[in-house]
Amino acid sequence: MTMNAFLPGGAITSTEHADTLLELAFLVTAADGKLAEEEATAFRDLVTRVRGKTASDDEIGALYTRFTNALEGSTCVERVKVVAPNLPADLKEPAFRVALALALIDRDASPHEDDLIDALFHALGLDATRAEEVAKEVRVALSPPPNSAPPS
Repeated sequence: MTMNAFLPGGAITSTEHADTLLELAFLVTAADGKLAEEEATAFRDLVTRVRGKTASDDEIGALYTRFTNALEGSTCVERVKVVAPNLPADLKEPAFRVALALALIDRDASPHEDDLIDALFHALGLDATRAEEVAKEVRVALSPPPNSAPPS
């Protein structure tokens, strides 16, 4: 499953809003201090979807550099609290959905990612019941099919 399954159709027309969602996604991938191959692929898919065109290696590298520089001197959780409130209401749930998917896509649970997701939930001001429903939907969508071999 790609990140596109967790986004509404079409590109995000506001560059500011697109970049805010992308930075939040980056922060999830950075939370545990390692970038899994699945996370890198998902982030590239996300950039392509949000921008409405295929992202080049240079564009991905520039985003990583920009978001890493913005993170300097703070933690991922602290940065989420600054960035998340800049999203408009219609992108808050999709951003939460994307963050959950990125946290789960490598099947390597991290307490740092859990803390970041919790901070994101609060920073976005989401309804707790709806957030739990979204979390369940993402977990089900990313669960391996029955009778599949565990990841190696």
